[in-house]
Amino acid sequence: MTDQSPMSTTRTAPLDDLSLHAFNPRQVHDPEDIAALAKSLSINGLMQNLNALDEGGELGIVAGGRRLRALEYLRAQGSAFADSADIDFDAIPVNVTTDPALARSWAGSEGATQRPLHPADEIRAYAAMADHGSDADQIAAAFGQTRAHVQRRLKLAGLSASTLDALRSGDITLDIAQVLTVTGGAEREAQALKLATEHRYSADRLRHQLMEGNVPSSDRRVQFIGLDLYRAEGGTLDEDLFSDQSRLHNAELIHQLFETKLIKAAEDLQASEGFARVTPVFESWVGYQHTEGMTRIYRQAIDLPEADSLRHAELCELGETQTFTDAEKAEFDALEQRMLGDYKDEEREAGTVFVLVDRDGKLEISSAYLPAQQRAGSNSGAEGDEVEKIAPKPPITQAGIEDLRRIERLALQARMIAQPEMALDLLAFQLWTEMPSFTGPFNIRAEEQLSLPEVTNSLTVDKRVTGEDDDQAADPREDFDAAFDAFIAKGKKHRNQILTTLLARTMNAPFASAANRALMQRLDVTPRSIWTPTAESLFNACRSEALDSIWRELVVTEEREDQMARFAKLKVGEKRKELEKLFNDASTQEALGLSRAEVAAIDNWLPAVMKGEAA
Repeated sequence: MTDQSPMSTTRTAPLDDLSLHAFNPRQVHDPEDIAALAKSLSINGLMQNLNALDEGGELGIVAGGRRLRALEYLRAQGSAFADSADIDFDAIPVNVTTDPALARSWAGSEGATQRPLHPADEIRAYAAMADHGSDADQIAAAFGQTRAHVQRRLKLAGLSASTLDALRSGDITLDIAQVLTVTGGAEREAQALKLATEHRYSADRLRHQLMEGNVPSSDRRVQFIGLDLYRAEGGTLDEDLFSDQSRLHNAELIHQLFETKLIKAAEDLQASEGFARVTPVFESWVGYQHTEGMTRIYRQAIDLPEADSLRHAELCELGETQTFTDAEKAEFDALEQRMLGDYKDEEREAGTVFVLVDRDGKLEISSAYLPAQQRAGSNSGAEGDEVEKIAPKPPITQAGIEDLRRIERLALQARMIAQPEMALDLLAFQLWTEMPSFTGPFNIRAEEQLSLPEVTNSLTVDKRVTGEDDDQAADPREDFDAAFDAFIAKGKKHRNQILTTLLARTMNAPFASAANRALMQRLDVTPRSIWTPTAESLFNACRSEALDSIWRELVVTEEREDQMARFAKLKVGEKRKELEKLFNDASTQEALGLSRAEVAAIDNWLPAVMKGEAA
């Protein structure tokens, strides 16, 4: 605002003679913003005059309200820098007019004409100052920004020139540039930049891609063990200043620290509470596989004494209107715990509780459990009492059954991809007859049903099912017509294959859908087309009697009766190894003298749960 006209002059005035005029559009200011601007003025001085309307000798600032507040702040607080600019608070340069129309013009034009630096230019400017020895505080003061803002920009300054050029040209957004700061190296950054510019990856999708093989800091296990312990044990990570999703590199270390800390928590609880067993559960829930053959028991609730009950009511009322102090919170929790009551001594002496870590990384303690025939208070020997029997253990654990069912679906999905006409017919039929998604062939809500088993090294999974080889489509949000025309140009064959593939990914598991169970037979689909049983993928989930049953079914004949006796005497681990060799090693099959028909039976063998039979 240095242009002069016959209706304005430039002069100096004491800071005390200046006030904020009602014309000024910036009537409310952020204190942190004013403090940051004051630091900038202390380094750079007042590089632009204030603009005022003179009304009878009173100078009201119509443009430059932030600078006025910053000057007042600087005079009151002083400068934190030894080499600060010399500002004369008794001689502040001001452009002055007595014309209200011109003053209104100044007030409106200053905010409209000020434009912030483009992020890429700002990043390079900060980097240049840092290269010349300025620290984050000095850069923040010079530019009137917060220290945290400068630190984030300096993190971006570590990106390659190509990435910053892409940001400046608009080929990538600032969100994507922030994700690229955690690539961990120039080569990977270049690959990620290509995904963003050529394949139109969004920031979220790119972050997910870069997290592959690493563990996010939001993982419940990481939340439980803490980053300090992880670092202390030699763990490394890429910290992300722009989100809470830092990448931890040492997955095995995380697993080890998590198990160690949870086991220690279980031991401490057992020592303090006196339960017979405190079992750590490494999943985030207590399931049937943990509690089978047990009965859940509960504390015997009690009524608090009158004085404690009144105090509890007072605290409840207090908590509805204000936040507890630490002492009040501890008192309230203690009263709540007492109200829960306690277990009987004999229940503690025979009981089992489970400790686990929930999805938020918090330690959780389950209710207590007793063996089903040992319910506290029961007199199982009394006449007329029914003695509760423990249900027999299933031959395969629930986790093992769930994996087998996942394998079934993968086999069906792979086969369906090769049947585009049937897939389209089935889709039309399901829509026409209004079959619910959970009973029809497909989950037509387009929710992909891809759930790989825990062990995949014995699988040959079609990449079209998992989507690993998917082409990246153009983003229709940017130019719908161009993206749609490009898709149509690929022809109906391409369209049909895309539709078939996506439909196959929505298929319900055969065990949950009678239609898909029938399709398994109609299409002659067998899970063995993609899967070979191994100890890790099946036999480790089988109990000893189930292993015996498999060996008896596939190996034992009248001539090989001795094989059953030998196998039955083996330890469980040895049985699992022998079965793995039986299924995967031709020399083992030859040593046992198996015929071609018997080898074919092994090649086609399926667990009962995969054949629609009871587990």
